[in-house]
Amino acid sequence: MCGRFANHVQDMHRWVSILKHWPANIEHGEPVAPTGFNIAPTQSVPVVCAAGTYAMRWGLVPSWFKGASPKFATFNARIETVAEKPTFRSAWNAKRRCLVPILGYYEWVQSGDGKQPYFVRQQHGGEILAMAGLWEQRGEMVSFTVLTEPASGKMGELHHRMPVFLNEENARPWLEGSYEFAPLSHGELRADLSFYPVSKRVNKASEAGASLLDPLSDDGPDYAK
Repeated sequence: MCGRFANHVQDMHRWVSILKHWPANIEHGEPVAPTGFNIAPTQSVPVVCAAGTYAMRWGLVPSWFKGASPKFATFNARIETVAEKPTFRSAWNAKRRCLVPILGYYEWVQSGDGKQPYFVRQQHGGEILAMAGLWEQRGEMVSFTVLTEPASGKMGELHHRMPVFLNEENARPWLEGSYEFAPLSHGELRADLSFYPVSKRVNKASEAGASLLDPLSDDGPDYAK
């Protein structure tokens, strides 16, 4: 699952061909969409599609939906069933694909004193993670969802679901519609991930700032998994 993430990315040298207009598509006059350290569903953020970078609302709103936004959660879509679900089927069949660059995302684990948040990132901190997604347009609104798959390897310690990640080799083919994901084998990961506990301040979507990524412990890298 992915219900909160940090997308204040800066070190993008390996991704420069795709993220050259990050966080705004200057060529198309797109406004600069916000980046931050505690992005929550319904916020508008910069998202990359085949045509460039655009501001999109997190939480896909189908083109046929009549209300302001669905009453059910649409910020994640299971890759195993996305082709069958009416909410996502049109975007999937039309290959309206996107890529969401992040520093990492938050996951919560139940503990004795409530839910403890963890920050999931690349093993080497600061490197970009790229989540695969789908986008849809309804009138003036452009929205997206993040694809998820069953958690594999050590990530199963946090949650039974995790985002589907892209790499520098398959990102462009994914956006252009020529790449399809194969299911992960047991213990396999699409990215070299680690995670560590962070402050419960992140539980409030109004909290912001780079300090949200600070580990709870001063024990250094041995504390991270």
